[in-house]
Amino acid sequence: MKTLPFWFPTKRNVIWYFVFILLFILSLDFWNWGQSKPLFFGLPFWVYYLLILTLLTSFAFYGFTKFYWRDEK
Repeated sequence: MKTLPFWFPTKRNVIWYFVFILLFILSLDFWNWGQSKPLFFGLPFWVYYLLILTLLTSFAFYGFTKFYWRDEK
């Protein structure tokens, strides 16, 4: 039986493909392009959006390293 390449999606890692593709699509903030109305503390919406997106990316990387990226023993 021929082995699949290491990057080939399996049931175990296909969820991570979707998570990181979704985060990439969300990082393209095209729906708020050109808007800079201040919200809280005089900062525009994109600052808070970027903060939330950065936190989501951090949690995604944490989950990826904790549940998928394991040492082969």
